[in-house]
Amino acid sequence: MCGRLMQNTVLSAFMWILGLSALVGNFFALIWRMKEKTKSPMQFVQSLLIANLAMSDFLMGVYMVIIASTDAHYGDDYFKYSDRWRSGKLCRFAGFLSLLSSETSVFFLTLISVDRFVSVVFPFSRFRLTKTSVKLVGGLLWGFAFVISVVPVVVAGPDSDLYDLSDVCIGLPLITRPTSFALQESEVDNQMTGVSFALPVPDESKPAWFFSIAIFLGLNLICFLLILLCYIGVFVSLRKSSKRVGRKKSSREEEVRVAIKMAIIIGTDFMCWMPVILMGIFSQTGIAVIPLEAYTWCVVFILPINSSLNPYLYTITSIISKRNNRVSPSDSRTQDTELSAVTRNRPQ
Repeated sequence: MCGRLMQNTVLSAFMWILGLSALVGNFFALIWRMKEKTKSPMQFVQSLLIANLAMSDFLMGVYMVIIASTDAHYGDDYFKYSDRWRSGKLCRFAGFLSLLSSETSVFFLTLISVDRFVSVVFPFSRFRLTKTSVKLVGGLLWGFAFVISVVPVVVAGPDSDLYDLSDVCIGLPLITRPTSFALQESEVDNQMTGVSFALPVPDESKPAWFFSIAIFLGLNLICFLLILLCYIGVFVSLRKSSKRVGRKKSSREEEVRVAIKMAIIIGTDFMCWMPVILMGIFSQTGIAVIPLEAYTWCVVFILPINSSLNPYLYTITSIISKRNNRVSPSDSRTQDTELSAVTRNRPQ
C-alpha cells in the first residue's frame, strides 16, 4: 500500500465513511432548514445560520469524496502520477473546496456562538441579528472565505506552498521546506573496509507559506477562543439565572443537559482545530518535525469532525427534542439552542 494516496486500507475506508456521512448528514440538514417554517425572527436567524453551516460542511464531504475517489482510481500506481495529480486542476479545486468549507464552517460556528451568547446574556440588547442583517453578514462571510480560498489558486505559482504541499491538496502548516543543503559524510559498514560517501542533508529551511500560517494558526485559533468564551459566558449566565429562580429539580436537569451539549460543541471544535494548531506551532518553530503522513491522518480523522457531527448537533438533535417535548409555538423560537427551559425562568 506504500504507493497509494492513502497509506492503508483503514484510512481509505474512513475517508469514504466520513465523507459520505458529511454529505448525507449535511444534505438532510440543509433540506430540513430550507423547508422549516419559521414563525419568529429569532427562529429565522438560527435556522438560516445553521443552513449556511450545513452548506459549508457539505462542501467538506465533496472534498473528501474527491480525494477518496482519486485514491480508488490510481490505486497502487498512484506514485507514478503523484506529481501530475498535485499540480493538476482537480487537486487545486479540491484544495479550494477544503479551505472554503473549513473557513466558512469556522466563521458560521463563531457567528452562531456569538448570537447565542447575546441572546442569553443580553436578552434585551438592541444588537441582535435580524432577517436582513443575518443575510448581509452571511453573504460577507461567504465572500471573505471565497477570497481566502481562491487566492492560492489565482496568485500562487505552479509550486504553491499551499495546495501542492501534500497529496491531499490542502496546505496545512505542518512542515517546513529546506532552502539549502549541506553534504554530510556517512560510512557504510563492510566486513573488509568502510566506504564513506556524502549525503545531502537539509541545512536551512523556511516555514510554510505565511498565508497558510495566518489562516490555520492565526484566524482559526482566534475563532476557537471566541467560541469557547461565548459558551462559557452562556453557561455562567444560565447558572446565575437558575440560582435566582430556585434550584428546582427540572431546572437542574435542564442545566446539566445544556452543559453536556455545550461541552460536546466545544469539544468537537477543540478536537477539530487544536491538534492542527498545536502541530503547526511545533513544526514552524522547529520544536518537532511532523511527518508528511500527518496530512492524511489530519484530513481523515481531524478536519472532518465538525463536518460530520454538526448536522447531528445542530439539526437532528433539535428535531428529536422538538418531537419528544412537543414544544408549543411560543417556545419553539429557542429550540435550536436547547436553552428554552432555563431561559424561560430568567427573571424579567
